[in-house]
Amino acid sequence: MGEGGIPPEVQRFIAENIDAAEQLDILLLLYRNPERSYTALEVSQAVFTVASAATLRLEGLAARGLLSSTGSADPEYRYAPKSAALARDADRLAAVYQANRVGVIQLLFARPPDPLQTFADAFRLKGRG
Repeated sequence: MGEGGIPPEVQRFIAENIDAAEQLDILLLLYRNPERSYTALEVSQAVFTVASAATLRLEGLAARGLLSSTGSADPEYRYAPKSAALARDADRLAAVYQANRVGVIQLLFARPPDPLQTFADAFRLKGRG
């Protein structure tokens, strides 16, 4: 077992495919409902985030080959790994998350910050003083 009781292959999968806890929530939502397609708005409501953030996370997961996208103006996304290896890794992640949710979340927060979020935070307006 690796860091926090997380197997090394799951740590690798997280490092390569999951940028933030929000993205993990999105992947697991679609993983648990593979027969269903979701819009970014539906995902945002399910995981309590804004639609634009859900869109960025969904597109990232689709680019990594974990989701399919209709590619339309208001795309729908579905869990559809492009390879058996990705499907196997997602299965492992889901099992480890179910058994050790705290360990997975701690692993995510122990990583360096998400560069996209850091960039976005740099442009946030500070209080209107």
